[in-house]
Amino acid sequence: MNIVKEIGLPAVLEQTAEECSELAQACLKLARKMRNDNPTPKATNELWENFYEELADVLVCVEALDESKNIDCQKVLDVQGAKAGRWEQRIMESKI
Repeated sequence: MNIVKEIGLPAVLEQTAEECSELAQACLKLARKMRNDNPTPKATNELWENFYEELADVLVCVEALDESKNIDCQKVLDVQGAKAGRWEQRIMESKI
């Protein structure tokens, strides 16, 4: 099924934004638990499960956008490679 054809590109973009926000919250809560400087009552395994669920939701949205041909996945991969390289470079420079 082509989700974008079914519900429209704006709806998929809205869903993607919502899922990204939920993933951000899951990451923040997990990091908070890992540092243990601002305790949360949730168990670590529960926080990891939430992280995986939210990451999967984001990936479903990206897949829907890819299948609809509304995004240029090669461009995304090119930008991803450049960003990964910059991140690695910053890490290396910080060790000098």
